[in-house]
Amino acid sequence: MKNSHKLDDVWNEFSGQIRGYLLKKVKQKDDADDLLQEIFIKIHNNLNELRDDKKLAPWIYQIVRNSLTDYYRRTSPDMTNLNEETVASETAEDDIYSACISGCLQVFIDRLPEKYREPLVLSELYGRKQKDIAKDMNLSYSGLKSRVQRGREMIKDMFVECACMSGGDCEICGT
Repeated sequence: MKNSHKLDDVWNEFSGQIRGYLLKKVKQKDDADDLLQEIFIKIHNNLNELRDDKKLAPWIYQIVRNSLTDYYRRTSPDMTNLNEETVASETAEDDIYSACISGCLQVFIDRLPEKYREPLVLSELYGRKQKDIAKDMNLSYSGLKSRVQRGREMIKDMFVECACMSGGDCEICGT
């Protein structure tokens, strides 16, 4: 079975990176492991629909991102269950700002040209070494470093222009 063999390769290449990323994003180790399992079930169920093997990593990243979004929707605390300490430590303004940053960041990443987006996502979000990414993409190490740096700069410029960073209403994230 070709897909199961390919899934094994995907597991071997990405599971450690994804698990490490999930552990940074969720509070409970068990939740991270459950999410990892969910993600690989989605990969298994849809792997045959991937047409370009070169887009495997960004495709997986999209699944991870969507799974995390679903996780946060499922686990966001009900306002009646918040204790006084939590309420005191987080103001509504902080929540809105954080939501805006995370919402806008993903939109900004998606707006990057592919030649900057893919190296930036692999390096910054998946934690892959830039030398390995350069080799996989048939780029010089310095060329890849430049693309990552340009991608970061483009995102910074988008944040500078973002209305919610200047106190206005943000059309990107809706805050």
